Amino acid sequence: MIITIGIFVFYNRYSQPVTDISPFTFVSNSEDQLKEVEKINKKIEETELTKKIINGLIEHGFSPDKRILYTIYSPENKVLTISLSNFDGDDKTINLITHIINTISKENNLDTFSVEFSEAKK
Repeated sequence: MIITIGIFVFYNRYSQPVTDISPFTFVSNSEDQLKEVEKINKKIEETELTKKIINGLIEHGFSPDKRILYTIYSPENKVLTISLSNFDGDDKTINLITHIINTISKENNLDTFSVEFSEAKK
């Protein structure tokens, strides 16, 4: 069983929202699991997690490229995909960015995410 909710949140470089959060539910075979995923989605919105992550990355010298995609399969299996314009792909950089994101996520009681990177559009 897979439940996926994708949340696209677009921010400009000053962490101001460009569009609203738009969740998309693709597959759901369990109402209980869907409720859990919706609870996570609500917490992401209420805690302004995206804004905090964007600000945290900027504070560490990174340039997030306006969007974060959350894919939530379950409370234990969450993926965050981010695009950075100054991302070198180095393992040390990947580990630092993942640490920043998951520290902020844990501070907001959302536990950790698997972090994936996408190439920023020029």
